[in-house]
Amino acid sequence: MKSNVDPIQEARQVFLSKVTKGPLGIETISVLSACGRILVEDIVATVDDPPYARSIMEGYLVSPLDTSDASKENPASLGIAGNIPVDSGETKGLAAGKVLGVTTGSYIPSGDYSVVKKWDVQVRGDQIVIDRPAIKGANIEAMGSERKKESLLFSRGTRIQAGDIFLLASQGILEVKVANAPRVAIFSSGNEVIPPTEPFRKGAIWDCNSYGLSALIKEAGGTPVFKGIVKDDFNLFKAKVKEAIGGVDMVVISGGTAVDGRDFTSDLLNSLGVPGTLVNGIPMRSGKPIVLGVSGSKPIVCVAGHPPEAARGFMLFGRVMVAHLMGEHIDYLGGKS
Repeated sequence: MKSNVDPIQEARQVFLSKVTKGPLGIETISVLSACGRILVEDIVATVDDPPYARSIMEGYLVSPLDTSDASKENPASLGIAGNIPVDSGETKGLAAGKVLGVTTGSYIPSGDYSVVKKWDVQVRGDQIVIDRPAIKGANIEAMGSERKKESLLFSRGTRIQAGDIFLLASQGILEVKVANAPRVAIFSSGNEVIPPTEPFRKGAIWDCNSYGLSALIKEAGGTPVFKGIVKDDFNLFKAKVKEAIGGVDMVVISGGTAVDGRDFTSDLLNSLGVPGTLVNGIPMRSGKPIVLGVSGSKPIVCVAGHPPEAARGFMLFGRVMVAHLMGEHIDYLGGKS
């Protein structure tokens, strides 16, 4: 009988449970730099939205009382007392039998008013003629109808998207507190792997994983730190990772490091300190190269050397760990293989 447990979710749960959820630190940044960053505090509205009642149509501000008996047979004629400029916030109420011209966004003073569309009236000199009753509040956006002052805009743990910047700036919020970006060390491995800056030669492959994984780490919100290509030498690899791990928050290794055909990745993680290897292969497509572990408090993700599988492994496990280190509010255990 097949188990109902998703191996991806199970591996994530084991991996994440051994690492304290972030943030690792906090910094205050401009909203211009906030896209993709994780909030560390709730953000509430500083003003009502809209901050005042305003017209959503070009036309005329009228008092419904002045049009209550208007009909095609008995239209109402109302005098045009002026206009409300779109940048004016000082307009007082209407005198009986008078209207004011408005444009989209014009401030609407307090009171029982309506905005009638300009094409629903006839203009005759300094008067408008209306042949139907105006409905109270028609074509007027009430103050705070979108959101009230002090209402929640974004909760702690939210990843700021480009569209969110519009809302933040519209509320006069120009700085936000966000989680520090985790520093992620990247190692490429394999005797056959060479830098793409070197001439190509038969029997070798250019290292593209460090470039692709760097991009994925940035996309996830981390800061990639490439630590080089390491040959299939256990002691050398151990020394290199131990040297790097003190200055970063996470390590990603691409390539099934091996000696005499034997993969030593799991042994490598165990040699770096407890708890060591937590997941050694997962029952999924190309799952064997996936090795997950923790050295002290530093998570380590080992993915396949084949570029598409390296990317897939990182997206399944590395990305959620980067999010975890920043305290992002997401369902870490969701998703299928």
